[in-house]
Amino acid sequence: MKRLLAPFIGIAAFLILIFFLSYIFPPLMEFLAWWFLAKETVSAPLSTGQTVLIDIITHIITYISVGAIFGFLGWFDKKAMHYAYVAISEVVSLGLLVLLRFIIDYYWIIFIILGVLIVTAVTLFVILRTKDKNDNENPKEEEEE
Repeated sequence: MKRLLAPFIGIAAFLILIFFLSYIFPPLMEFLAWWFLAKETVSAPLSTGQTVLIDIITHIITYISVGAIFGFLGWFDKKAMHYAYVAISEVVSLGLLVLLRFIIDYYWIIFIILGVLIVTAVTLFVILRTKDKNDNENPKEEEEE
């Protein structure tokens, strides 16, 4: 009987905890609600492949950063590393979702900016290259004058 009721008791305890926290810590609950809605609204129009790619990149970035942080500190606590992993993973995941959504929504502006930057870089390279060639080809003319 305990096994049958255990999930329901857990869900009820969670709902009671949420209810009390919403009255005791309203800013915290507002932040958590905003966080959940932000992740859901940003990730809604993305395809399954894009969300899987975001999850893989999130895992790689988070794993490396948690390892680097705790390696630098020289403190390897399993629970602390898990909590840090979860927190960093959520932040990185939301950041990558927003970045990908921005790229998808404004890809033509990004292409225009990248095109202008590439044309500018090529033009500067050509100008500086021809100036260097002219300086190297005519050093005697400058010395004679």
